[in-house]
Amino acid sequence: MTANPAEVVLTSRKSAKVQRALAGVSIVAALAGGVALVFSDQPWWAIVLWELGILFTVLFLLAIWSSAASDAQETAALVAAGTKVLGEVVDNTRYDETDTVYHLLTVWIPLRDGGFQARHRCGQAECTSLEPGGRLTVLVDPAAHTWAVLH
Repeated sequence: MTANPAEVVLTSRKSAKVQRALAGVSIVAALAGGVALVFSDQPWWAIVLWELGILFTVLFLLAIWSSAASDAQETAALVAAGTKVLGEVVDNTRYDETDTVYHLLTVWIPLRDGGFQARHRCGQAECTSLEPGGRLTVLVDPAAHTWAVLH
């Protein structure tokens, strides 16, 4: 494989629709709040600060809107063209970030042309308990250079 393989965030079409619906409703609510804020009796500088916060929120929600659709499309393409293989865990490093614990797994994904090494960040028990030499199921599309761990 010549290109860098990319991990796909497995997202069903139904989940993407729910994410997009929630983002859409939140965008409408934020915009309505922004309009109502203009007519409030707050000082002009407070209104500007609130409007900037609302703008940032709307941009964030638009990113969620677009990423949900692309994740679902990538998942559908991977499921259609991918094959299941057993990846071998080369390394499993634990990271503690404030109240979140996750593991960064280095996985060797075998293919007919030799395979490749990839990194998978995860907090699920199935992945966190794996030691080097352990195996996990991976869905990989060698033609598109995409892959995903099946939990």
